[in-house]
Amino acid sequence: MNTSAAKRPVPKRPDALIDAAAATKVLGVSRNTLYAYVSRGLVRSTGHPTIAKASLYVAADVQALVARKTKMRRPRTAAATALDFGLPVLKTRLTHFEDDRLYYRSEDAIAFSRKATLEDAARLLWQTEDDPFAGVVFDPGKIAGWVEIASRYAPARATDRASMLLPLLTSSEAPNVGKAGAHAFGAAARLVLAVASAVTPLNLRLASPIHRAVAQAWGKPKASEAIRRALVLLADHELNASTFTVRVVASTGARHTHCVLAGIAALSGPLHGAATERTRAFLGGIERSSDAAEAVATRLQHGELLPGFGHFLYREGDPRAAELLEQIKLDPIAAAVLQAGRSMGGVEPNVDFALVALERSFELPPGAALALFA
Repeated sequence: MNTSAAKRPVPKRPDALIDAAAATKVLGVSRNTLYAYVSRGLVRSTGHPTIAKASLYVAADVQALVARKTKMRRPRTAAATALDFGLPVLKTRLTHFEDDRLYYRSEDAIAFSRKATLEDAARLLWQTEDDPFAGVVFDPGKIAGWVEIASRYAPARATDRASMLLPLLTSSEAPNVGKAGAHAFGAAARLVLAVASAVTPLNLRLASPIHRAVAQAWGKPKASEAIRRALVLLADHELNASTFTVRVVASTGARHTHCVLAGIAALSGPLHGAATERTRAFLGGIERSSDAAEAVATRLQHGELLPGFGHFLYREGDPRAAELLEQIKLDPIAAAVLQAGRSMGGVEPNVDFALVALERSFELPPGAALALFA
């Protein structure tokens, strides 16, 4: 997400501002979608000088947003600006979007998540009939230094733990050039298990199913089903910043672990992986559910981002968030913020909100939302 628009002051010149009718016409979107762009910091707004409860919008921001949307239709141009977080920068055959729906290969990801595991998602995305996780185990006790470092840095951010632990795998990992077939899939499956161990305080021998192992590691077995759904829904999302980074590094024939480390580094950036942390901080700063509406209103009135709401790719709302939120009993504050965001901001929650809601609902460790995203 590019938040540079939200950080700049709104220009005072009348010719630099346009009304909602003009903005929606240029963008080709509804007013609710325009409000979502404002809440995400993509378009700045200010109060109308003569019409109560009306707003004016910065014309330059609207034009910049049109240009960004054009880049999505021109992959080569988009690839040149891959660091503009929030846009999938190239088309892939793994994931695509159609009518506000997410697809893995040809499968509707939402419907797929209702029964599948992360391991099933891997088989689908990797296009292998065999189960690459069959008989595969990751034992941190057999990796020199893993248990000691994992224990010492258990409270650390998930991406920081992974950055310290995953390099320990490289000494025993062979290069990937020319690798194919069952051996390559087995190595990839082991790395998936290692990542799960790295982003959670799990220092025990790990095998599939991953969602149960993660729930057990957090001491919340009742969260297993919700974790399963989250892992499947987050298995792939076209080419965002971290995924793009992984695939660029992979194209050089680098070791799988090095590819993943590159993606973890991208995810650690504040414009990418910190979205769940901003959402957690926003919800955590509201002491009572009765204060939620005021907190949301204050954000919107100041033209600030509403953490956990809106998604550039989905006009009618992030379907992953909608699916996850149906499985979660929201705590009073999260429920009140959800209602206020919808009614006052005209915007739907995104998957960052859903992950933090899951974390709060099951009382998972702080940072669990980022661990699931990773």
